[in-house]
Amino acid sequence: MASGWVKSLQCKSRAFDDVYHPISKNLLQSASCRNTSQNIKDVIETTTKKHQKPGKVKPTTKPDSVLNPPPRPRRSQSASDRPSRNSDHTIFPALTELTDGHPSRNVVEIIFHTSWGPKAFSGQVEMIFKVQNGHRTVARFEEYREVVKSRAGSGMSPGRPSEENARCVADGNEMMRFYCLGPTTDNGVYGAWGFPGGKGSAICTFSGSSGAHENAGGGRGMRAMLVCRVIAGRVSTQIGFDSVSGDNGELLVFDSRAVLPCFLIIYKL
Repeated sequence: MASGWVKSLQCKSRAFDDVYHPISKNLLQSASCRNTSQNIKDVIETTTKKHQKPGKVKPTTKPDSVLNPPPRPRRSQSASDRPSRNSDHTIFPALTELTDGHPSRNVVEIIFHTSWGPKAFSGQVEMIFKVQNGHRTVARFEEYREVVKSRAGSGMSPGRPSEENARCVADGNEMMRFYCLGPTTDNGVYGAWGFPGGKGSAICTFSGSSGAHENAGGGRGMRAMLVCRVIAGRVSTQIGFDSVSGDNGELLVFDSRAVLPCFLIIYKL
């Protein structure tokens, strides 16, 4: 069956050390909890493993059936099997399941539960996966971070609070947010997702898991939710900034590069 996911944090996320190495600066502390951010750092950091090169194997004589294999029949692909070219930034991720008792799973599940809201989460977390983002996806995310940092550093954020300006310059004002994908299959499989990527499109993430759930239609059944790193940049309640905040924990960003999925939670209500 399946399992759970994470909470949005109004604080700097310290994610993949092998991808991004932030420079330590003396900044004002965010109003959000730094301790939880540190726990998240331990969950999403990865290490590079060295693999030994296999020894050379002496060539052997192959039978004729291997040297001259029979022609393989071509598999026809229906229109429903092919991914749509019109889909916006469809992602087919590599996922690693975090099994029951895994320390990383425990942290993610706790944040998912505690961010649900005043009422306790009444469902069941079925599965939790760690998203293995490709090099190109991570590069686009870091590219957007540099764009936001450059804007903040060049004085394009007049009148903004000094703490927010400092965080924009330091890391693009990165946050941890929730994005609900909606219903999934009974066996918990979720093969792909997509973020709006057209001009003027907005991606709406939430500070709480319950808010993201309701935004995706709410209801009962099997659901899938992403925990994402989001480059918020300059936040305001009106258009013209890097992101726009709402009344119910919403945060809208207008560039798909600003959102990097970290975990996929499969849960059931």
